[in-house]
Amino acid sequence: MVNPGYHYGPSVDGYEYTKWGTYHRSDLKGIGVDRSVKSGTGYAGLYFKPNSDIYETPEKCPDELVLFFHHLPYLHVLKSGKTVIQHIYDSRFEGVERVEDMIKKWESLKGSVEKNLHDRVSKKFAKQLENAIEWRDVVNSYFYRKSGIEDKKGRKIF
Repeated sequence: MVNPGYHYGPSVDGYEYTKWGTYHRSDLKGIGVDRSVKSGTGYAGLYFKPNSDIYETPEKCPDELVLFFHHLPYLHVLKSGKTVIQHIYDSRFEGVERVEDMIKKWESLKGSVEKNLHDRVSKKFAKQLENAIEWRDVVNSYFYRKSGIEDKKGRKIF
């Protein structure tokens, strides 16, 4: 989901329609690529058992791989208890929160660390925060507009 040829910054459909594409195959109904043997590309069957059996069904497939092996509705409930769409929203917001937490911790070291070093790292954290906000806003807006499903936590999505 990066800018083609540059690989920095979000472009959700960046490679989706190229020869290197088919990363998410999002549509109005859901997200993911059906790579099952039963109804998809058959890719899941290339693994040795028991992995091929695990990857074949969304019920057995681990959350972190399920969209690689299956096209699922946005409201599909993951093993985590979250819907697919809520996981997308939450993980982008959490990314920004983690950077903000790191910045606070780094700022607490001001005066304990050589000033030049502190300033250089602070600039890097500022850039990381800018990137996290951009990824949050672009990815969440894309999937909100695609799915039409609001964030259940009521956070601002464009």
